[in-house]
Amino acid sequence: MNREYRYGDAVRLLGGTDPAIKKLDTLLGLGTLGLWDLVDAKNELIRLGNDLLGRWREWRSGDDWRSRTERIEAAHEILVITSLFEAVDGLRLPFTDDDLRLVKRTAGALTPKRRGKLQDNVRIVLDGLEVPPCPSPQRPYEDVRADIVTFYEGLAHNMLSVLKGVAGWDELTSHGEEQIIMEVGMALPGLALARYEDGYRRLAGDVPEFALWAQMTEHQATRASLAGLERVLAGMTAGKVLPVELEALRRTQQNALACAVAETGDVPVGMRLPTLEEAYLPQRFRAGEVLSGRDNPSMESWWKDKPVREDLPSFLAACLTRSAAGRTPLIVLGQPGAGKSVLTKILGARLPTAFFPVLVPLREVSANADVQEQIEDAIYHATGEKLRWPALARSAGNALPVLILDGFDELLQATGVRQSDYLGKVERFQEREAAAGRTVAVIVTSRTAVFHCAQPSTSTIVTRLEPFDEDQIGRWLRVWNKTNSSYFNRLGVKPFTLALALAHRDLAEQPLLLLMLALYDADDNALGKAAPGLGQGELYEQLIISFVKRELKKGRCPTDELDDRAELELQRLGFVAFSMLNRRSQWATSVQVSDDLGALRQDLREPGFSTPASPGEQTFGRFFFIYEAKAARDADVVRAYEFLHATFGEFLIARLVKSLLTEMVSMPRRILTETLDDSLLRSLLSWATLSSRAPAVVFLAELAKMGQDADRWHALVRRLFKRLNAQTDVDLPNYRPRIASPAERYAYYSANLLVLAVTTAEQVPASDLLPGLEDLPTEWKRYFYLWQSQFVGEEWAAQLRMVTSTPKVSSDDLVLRMNPAISGEEAAGELPTGGIGPLTVFTRTYVDLTSPGDESA
Repeated sequence: MNREYRYGDAVRLLGGTDPAIKKLDTLLGLGTLGLWDLVDAKNELIRLGNDLLGRWREWRSGDDWRSRTERIEAAHEILVITSLFEAVDGLRLPFTDDDLRLVKRTAGALTPKRRGKLQDNVRIVLDGLEVPPCPSPQRPYEDVRADIVTFYEGLAHNMLSVLKGVAGWDELTSHGEEQIIMEVGMALPGLALARYEDGYRRLAGDVPEFALWAQMTEHQATRASLAGLERVLAGMTAGKVLPVELEALRRTQQNALACAVAETGDVPVGMRLPTLEEAYLPQRFRAGEVLSGRDNPSMESWWKDKPVREDLPSFLAACLTRSAAGRTPLIVLGQPGAGKSVLTKILGARLPTAFFPVLVPLREVSANADVQEQIEDAIYHATGEKLRWPALARSAGNALPVLILDGFDELLQATGVRQSDYLGKVERFQEREAAAGRTVAVIVTSRTAVFHCAQPSTSTIVTRLEPFDEDQIGRWLRVWNKTNSSYFNRLGVKPFTLALALAHRDLAEQPLLLLMLALYDADDNALGKAAPGLGQGELYEQLIISFVKRELKKGRCPTDELDDRAELELQRLGFVAFSMLNRRSQWATSVQVSDDLGALRQDLREPGFSTPASPGEQTFGRFFFIYEAKAARDADVVRAYEFLHATFGEFLIARLVKSLLTEMVSMPRRILTETLDDSLLRSLLSWATLSSRAPAVVFLAELAKMGQDADRWHALVRRLFKRLNAQTDVDLPNYRPRIASPAERYAYYSANLLVLAVTTAEQVPASDLLPGLEDLPTEWKRYFYLWQSQFVGEEWAAQLRMVTSTPKVSSDDLVLRMNPAISGEEAAGELPTGGIGPLTVFTRTYVDLTSPGDESA
């Protein structure tokens, strides 16, 4: 369809009168638009455009979301074209209207070649009328303004080409030609833009959608709560009285506002968790648009050029008031604990009655069902009524249905890549509904790390929730302290201060982890009473074990068994963390955890506890610091688990390695020297590099310094490395987290022993570590190239960053050390000082030192 006909449609949408439309069709109906047509049409189009834009109360009103949105977007197109015609009308050209019309009258008398060239120039003007789209919530207004400028500049350039065919051009003086070039080529875009911006600002003052799309709203009033979203949208649309069945669903979703901000199980008597309505703060966020199949919003690099914003209510309102909302879903990404599900509950409760929100927790519906079945299933779970979607959507009348699909990542984790085309299914559902006259907007939430499995289409808007800043942490703490002031006073507990929270900022930046810190400190100010300079490993030890003991007490664990049972739970959680590490993943399913625990021969029987569905569920399901993703598949519920913060898992990895090393060095010396059994340690460390999870190594170094066993650990690790080739495959044969060759597993285990060696000693001569079966340079090169050949790219890069080496003075030896930049002794990202460099550099140097003049070595 030619753009001119779409412009005519825009006039019709805004209520242009029949005579005006007929004249417009006459002017534009031939399929060509030359400069002569601008002469004939511009005055009429200027009058018509200004008339329609001035009647904004008529075309903006109306109850139907789709027609209202289309009319508002049509108004933007008319504004762009009208501003152009007004600028053309203001040009000072050395031609009369008759001169311009003469081109049309005499074109037939031109030679075919000259006439074809003139017609081509006319078509250039026509091609220039591809009007840029409306401002959009995911793009800064400055970028849209640049598109408008480019549009006007391109049209001005094309008009200059047409003007060269006007009678009298050849008679112009050079001054006359310069005047035209200045007027059309340079002045016209600026004049048109100034008129456009002036008209846009006027419309933004009258039509809130224009202000929202261009991010011209005042955000301060809507930052405190998403109640601001309700106020913004309620001001745009008239309220509705919903049918009984829809009102029941709305009341159910609104009840969530009075519920606790998180499900944490029992809390001490007198303590109260803030409600969702009290504690929720709109998150900071970034927003972008998928422009090609190469775009990957799960990558940090994709977000670098997208600014952090604080106007979430206005942004969401802008997204829901554009016609694109009925074609493609809005994607909301975030880390575990960032508040994605909380946001969906707020939206389900806060959208005004001009919208009809339906919250669909994807963990509670069948993963294999189609979108319509999932909606109907969610409504049944919420209200107890079995309602068919088409009838429900029709009963909503003119209200726009907004489907909130919470937990796309849970479908992926629980069912695998079979749901990677789920977003395509959602778009096809939207297309079907729009064709049936039931336009529906969709919001989909997912964890950022899992979204790489998705297949978003181009033009999809994606937003990512950002961590709390200092101001948000402080505002949240004020709510927390006010809610529990009587509890604190009664027990003599001090309020949780901002300074204390910022001392553990990595955790406090995530809303759910901030709550975890607050709960921990509320127990006799445990966090505040910690010794100054408390290491992160010590904090995690106290934090995690306190929550584990709290859960055990709820299960009526005998007091005299509490410490032992807590230690057992922590060790199991360490095995779970290894399930994730060894699968190169941040999550694991309950089936995978159960298989691993069985293969590792871990006894899961717990006296006094009812038998859970699986060992994996028993290990994971009851801890607040673990995120559970679940999806219904056929008759089963498939569960996957992830730590709320990746460093929790990395601490538990380090803690389990520490426990295994401590247990091995605690054996009687005769057993240790004669029958050293490293099967469990070898099984865990033969599938992935510890260096790929650098915080785990840093935690291990801290744990080594905290205890008195570092020297004994180091001696054990050296012995294990030296006897690597003296043993056959001694790991546990049934533990297979993934497919890997014997050479690969040998490479991983030996590399991890190297990491353990430099973690438990300040420096390690290579001669003290290697088996000594060949001369040292040859043996070192064999291990070096073995690791390089077996590790995937990032693992190899991580190993190079973790361990540094330098030639030993006056000796054919190497000194190996843990990179001080990683251990925190130097600023991260800087090269270590004192002559220590990356492993590759000093491998080459070392070879050169032992083979003078041999460049090939």
